[in-house]
Amino acid sequence: MNDDPAQAKNGAAHTPAEREPDQTVLIEFPDPLLRAAPAAAEPARKRQAFFIALSGRAIGKTFPLTGATVIGRAADCGICLDDDGVSREHARVELDDRGQVWIADLDSTNGTFLLDGRRLGRQVLQDGDRIRLGPETILKLSFHDGLEEDFYRHQYDSATKDALTGIYNKRYFLDQLKNDFAHARRHGTPLSLIAFDLDHFKQINDVHGHPAGDLILRELAGVVGRALRGEDWFARVGGEEFAIIERAADERQVRAMAERIRRTVESHRFLWDGRAVPVTISLGVATLWGENFRSVDALVRAADEFLYQAKQAGRNRIASALG
Repeated sequence: MNDDPAQAKNGAAHTPAEREPDQTVLIEFPDPLLRAAPAAAEPARKRQAFFIALSGRAIGKTFPLTGATVIGRAADCGICLDDDGVSREHARVELDDRGQVWIADLDSTNGTFLLDGRRLGRQVLQDGDRIRLGPETILKLSFHDGLEEDFYRHQYDSATKDALTGIYNKRYFLDQLKNDFAHARRHGTPLSLIAFDLDHFKQINDVHGHPAGDLILRELAGVVGRALRGEDWFARVGGEEFAIIERAADERQVRAMAERIRRTVESHRFLWDGRAVPVTISLGVATLWGENFRSVDALVRAADEFLYQAKQAGRNRIASALG
């Protein structure tokens, strides 16, 4: 995963912001530049309450509020925030009949605070209030209409997604890898990185043209994405280069996952202009366990080196410390 800052945005490399893995990054999304008044015949849009994630893994996402819901790390929470420091059931939020938003901390480990430092018990939030859940996650309450929701969603996608494939871009992916690396080192859990790319992709472009190559990249992203677990992170990190973060899985488990991905791609029927285009991938797998890697860069280099070994050995195969 070459970190060349000169590469283009859509699908190519971006150098991630230099920061410590546990340092909170706060992004304030601007208001829409143009809020034209609706035509006379169009009914007024009802403004709805939303939380907007300003930092943490869900940064940029909007969460509509209807009735009562729980904010927490558990998968069944109405607002699920998979951030270190957020309790499984952290806080309860409720929209009452008057349209007021109430929030109550659920005896969370790290507390729920306003940004001025006041710890919340149960109280009404005002439009624009920002709350901190644990050390890293900040949510902002906002009342806005459907047009503004679309705007914020577009801002989130532009900041985090690859334009061609719709999966995460390199900059966002590397930020997540830094956070996951710090979490794994802190808690002594395994963390694996799978690096892979398409075999002979230049030949596909030369024979069938770049539109065919783009279509295959998009379809490949969908094929691989459907084979992953819900907690995995998947990104396009270069022209035909991809990477996957596998959390809490040891090297043998991740090696088995990589083999399943390789076989899924090999057996998938990619079509262009009615003709099948053979597509295979080569994969490199590196696993953090204990302190075998001192830095994120070392983990990335190891995955890249194993990927190179897989290609040198004949392509359409996996290389890792297990062989």
